[in-house]
Amino acid sequence: MISVIVPTLNEEKFIEKTLLALKDQTMPKNEYEIIVSDSSSSDSTVEIAKSLADKVVVCERISAGYGRNFGAKHAKGSKLAFVDADTIVSPSYIEGVKEALDKGIAATGPMRALEKDSLKIRAFYRWWSLQSRISILTKKPIFPGFNFAVTKKAFEDAGGFRPDPITNEDIDLSFKLAKKGRLVFSKKMLVYTSTRRLKEISIPQYVMNAVDFALFNRSRHWKEHRKDYEK
Repeated sequence: MISVIVPTLNEEKFIEKTLLALKDQTMPKNEYEIIVSDSSSSDSTVEIAKSLADKVVVCERISAGYGRNFGAKHAKGSKLAFVDADTIVSPSYIEGVKEALDKGIAATGPMRALEKDSLKIRAFYRWWSLQSRISILTKKPIFPGFNFAVTKKAFEDAGGFRPDPITNEDIDLSFKLAKKGRLVFSKKMLVYTSTRRLKEISIPQYVMNAVDFALFNRSRHWKEHRKDYEK
């Protein structure tokens, strides 16, 4: 069983398309489950999710890392995949997760921009995709939280995502997993993710935040990344 966990916070605009893509897979549906882990949304995210996901769990609004961990606690699968609510997976995504985690303890795949209105941002995602692949070879993996697969055992052994409200919780977990076993880049794990965050934070600042964390372990508070974060 593979458990796909989708953390949400006021995602009524995106969540339906995200979940429909997860249901439209080459893998038989009885081989995976879809869990929406909601951080107390104030919109209709939960109502929409209940009609499409296998399970919807609600926690106090904390952070992306906390939401992913909370969803993982309710997962039945021995393999976990984390996809953000504004990310559309390819039909081969779950198949790619299974194959990759049969070979290693964690995996990611190609990423593309969902919206096509910015050539610069589209190029950035292609660069990030290549960087993720190369980073596996350098033992400094940069796996994005919106396209992150890991065996449940390795996830628990590493302590999951950092639950405090910071950015770069995905890089933090990637670095921990690199010390524990083989990491895999699967072409079948292709995702299309929204460019909206890169319209709120400039690409240079986005990159510098990641570099700052990788080199000096310094993080930004989540409210600097999410304009609707209130706590």
